[in-house]
Amino acid sequence: MDKLFISDLKENEKADSIFLVKNKSLLKGKTGKDYISLKLSDKTGDIKANIWDNTQKFANIFEAGDFIRIKSKTSIFQNELQLNISDAEKIDITGGDLCLFLRSSKFNIDDMYLELCAILRENIKDKYIGELINSFLNDEHYTNKLKSLPAAKSIHHAYIGGLLEHTLSIVKAGLLMSMHYKDSVNKDVMLASCFLHDAGKIQELRFNKNITEYSDEGRLLGHIVLGINCISKRMETIKDFPENLKIIILHSIASHHGELEFGSPKRPKTIEALILHFIDNMDARVNQFEGLTEETAKISYWSNYSKHLDRYILDSKSYLI
Repeated sequence: MDKLFISDLKENEKADSIFLVKNKSLLKGKTGKDYISLKLSDKTGDIKANIWDNTQKFANIFEAGDFIRIKSKTSIFQNELQLNISDAEKIDITGGDLCLFLRSSKFNIDDMYLELCAILRENIKDKYIGELINSFLNDEHYTNKLKSLPAAKSIHHAYIGGLLEHTLSIVKAGLLMSMHYKDSVNKDVMLASCFLHDAGKIQELRFNKNITEYSDEGRLLGHIVLGINCISKRMETIKDFPENLKIIILHSIASHHGELEFGSPKRPKTIEALILHFIDNMDARVNQFEGLTEETAKISYWSNYSKHLDRYILDSKSYLI
């Protein structure tokens, strides 16, 4: 299949290619005229697109999750490249061609998983924590989900393998912090907390028509509650699992968002929980910074304004060349 990738698009050029529709909204412009606002994607990223004319014609021929072939022209609006679409048709994409449209981690999935297993099994010495970790690593359903799901719907590591990439990064950072603060940190608790902090996302997120969405239990309970429930159930299957160890690990899961207003039912009250919160937040933010600078690398050193981060981001590596 001939494919023009989003990363190859430049200003003021025609673009005739196939993209995945991530979002679709029928809106009204300042003059009251209807237009269709889209977010299109392929494996290289996302781009905003608009259909300004013939909106009734295009309103019902495709939906979010569909693939469309478009005829369009690129332009810059508010320092951001976008597509102005003149024609669109729904296309069926199956088999090997799907990999052209679905973003995935830049790291090898199997290599990341093997590295994760090695770190956990080589460094965790506590018998009960070891059994708990192995109950997850030996669960094929769980590990398949870990390898395939994103870490979030849109904010960070929002691509295939993103949950594994994020989990591995947190475990590696947790190992470094446990060595740095070795007199104050229980390394086994630290590593278990890092590995399991997003366990609930296995139930919270799912794929539907090639788009990541929240499951019903994800919308109603959230991944912190779901994580505590699934970890607690596994602890109950391990004979004589110490109650104080159970509480200390579950506290890390419950508090890893740091503050009540960010969704944590409790704030961190142990050193391991505190470290987990900061490295989790750091890894998510770094991934966001990377994504923002990559989106506008060909246009400016500065990213577009991020509402979520409430700032512009400078690509310091390019700026200093």
